[in-house]
Amino acid sequence: MGSLRDVSVKQEMRGLLMTFSIFANVLKPIIGGSDNTVEFTRKLFIAMIGEDNSTVIENKSDDSFKAYYNGRSTINGIAREISPVADLENFVSFLDNFGDSVSEKLCEAFSGYINEIDLQNVNYKIASCFDEIIKKAAATQRKSPSNKDEQLNIPIEHTATSNPYTEKDNKLLTEFNSDYEEIVLTLIGGDYASHLVDMSIPNQIKKLYQEKWKEKSNDFINPTLKSDIFGILGTLDELSTSFISCNSNTSVIKSQRIKIRNLYVKLHPEKYDKNIPYDVLLDDWNDSDF
Repeated sequence: MGSLRDVSVKQEMRGLLMTFSIFANVLKPIIGGSDNTVEFTRKLFIAMIGEDNSTVIENKSDDSFKAYYNGRSTINGIAREISPVADLENFVSFLDNFGDSVSEKLCEAFSGYINEIDLQNVNYKIASCFDEIIKKAAATQRKSPSNKDEQLNIPIEHTATSNPYTEKDNKLLTEFNSDYEEIVLTLIGGDYASHLVDMSIPNQIKKLYQEKWKEKSNDFINPTLKSDIFGILGTLDELSTSFISCNSNTSVIKSQRIKIRNLYVKLHPEKYDKNIPYDVLLDDWNDSDF
């Protein structure tokens, strides 16, 4: 097997044209056992980086792994994260554990994707294929903003003359805005799509909600403020979920982003005076279902 390491994988393998989704779907019927797609996909990445490095991907959500497996999301983001610790020898050992009978099935299944694969090199060839998929994904540059990735305008800040909320609500609101500021500004900005595609924003949204604001959002006292908090949490979830599941279109996404922008303004009373007619200042203020 040692001599194989001197051969260029790029010259040998048609697997370079294989996406992660195809790779995982070919493997699962053979070595997936009773694992669902989420469990199996997570297991593949851990097999490549080793159990000791599994913390690198522990923040990835089930939806992320499902999207990787189904091909609804690229693995570019996770590939960049695991590249420093990925080791194809780990994956070779992972496949070796299944035994010769499984190797025969793998050899047959991948014969249409990988050149010169045989029973002697099957596990190394498949591991090399996975390694190249990861390297190629990690090297893929995030796309530049296009005309569709329109940056939404934010009103000029006007210092408010008064604050309508209690000290408790203001303290809680400051904490909320601190947690979500970067997420919201990214979604309002022109390069929002790349952060949805690589799952970085959806993962943050889900983690913050599940671990903190699902319960803590109920602590707001002012009913209008609480409604706005619930509104932005719901819209953030709708935007990230619809983008992942491909159940949305450009006009719907823009409407959701406008709604998030408007709520961002409402949730910063110290920056944006509520008495300012923002619907007059911004042409698209009312271009949402909010």
